[in-house]
Amino acid sequence: MTTTRTVLAGIAIVSTAALVSGCSAKGSSSASGGDGVKTDFGVSGTTLTVAALTDQTGPYAALGTTLAQGNQLYFDQRNADGGICGYTVKVEVRDHGNDVQKAVSQFAELEPDILGFTQLLGSPQVNALKQDIDGKAIPTFVASWSSDFLGDDAIPITGTIYPYDIINGLSALAEEGTISTGSAIGHVHLPGDYGENALKGSVFYAEKKGMEVVDIAVEPTATDYSAQVQQLVDAKVDAIVVSGTPPQLAGIVSGTSALGLKVPVLTQGPAFGPALLDTAAGGEIADRVRVVLSYLPFGAEGSEEAATVADAYTAAFPDGLPTIFVNYGYATASVFGQALDAACDTGDLTRKGVVDALRGLSDVSTGIFAPQSFRDPSASASSQSVLLTIDKAVAGALVIERDFFQDDLVKEYAE
Repeated sequence: MTTTRTVLAGIAIVSTAALVSGCSAKGSSSASGGDGVKTDFGVSGTTLTVAALTDQTGPYAALGTTLAQGNQLYFDQRNADGGICGYTVKVEVRDHGNDVQKAVSQFAELEPDILGFTQLLGSPQVNALKQDIDGKAIPTFVASWSSDFLGDDAIPITGTIYPYDIINGLSALAEEGTISTGSAIGHVHLPGDYGENALKGSVFYAEKKGMEVVDIAVEPTATDYSAQVQQLVDAKVDAIVVSGTPPQLAGIVSGTSALGLKVPVLTQGPAFGPALLDTAAGGEIADRVRVVLSYLPFGAEGSEEAATVADAYTAAFPDGLPTIFVNYGYATASVFGQALDAACDTGDLTRKGVVDALRGLSDVSTGIFAPQSFRDPSASASSQSVLLTIDKAVAGALVIERDFFQDDLVKEYAE
């Protein structure tokens, strides 16, 4: 494995000594603490408050629920080990159900009383709130890997942007001989910053390798995928990429299988959930689909960090249904935690102080992502991906086929 291992003590991720180095309990918000540490929003008494705006009832419910659980798990462990800069961290979670207007209202409710967002799920939601986030320099970790959000100091993307993941994933299909010069790749995608951004990776790779991309859009509200399936069949594609919702992945796989087009399918984290394996399409999904993303799956074999997170998750959520997003939520919260630690060390826990501290971090280790750098807001924090296969017998249903890797074409990619 190419990740740098985080030192663990029991289930705590950072030692007590590291947590409280130069820090103690601070004063109220909008003031300086007793030892001179500046604060503004989200710090009151001995509590530091952050928030998660997520989807727990919409099309990404399984993703958003387990992502929020991962966020909470990290901060619970930090609190058990002394808190951050002497503060107990409180996570306020709101379910926007993938409704943009609801997210805007929840943001307005939360914003005056929080330091930042450990999760903001959904590209449409990010776009609707971006101006406010920028204007108030609110540190906001977006649950998106769209390169469209690069270049913003206050909006970090943890992991690898969509185009890089797609380039890496297609390179793996080429190495195994699934696609080659002259091949047709069908890319079924949502409109907007998720699907269209991922499509850029397919188009770039195909142009470099002499392949064709069959560009097939699907609306978020679609429930009938017969037209998209027929396009794939008519084009006689050699591989399919799906950048959509879990129901859309199931519809494309089952539809193409029914018409005899049983080519490999590559998808990304937002489109896969273990619950799909219990649907009528479950068998075909298990046989044909692989997932490419920038962090280790739940309980990844050979990773001490992933095993520790899985054990802690099982203890905290005994009735939980884990997905890959437990790890993503946990590791993203870890990056936020490291930024808060760095801000504490500089004596500035204001929003701007935290953003500045984050943008000073390089070679950031979580044990779940590949090492990341946040110093250049215009660059992807990571450029490596993992390729996963489906195994219903394991928790989270995904196992590593290929550990962190990067295709040479990633270096050539430019917006």
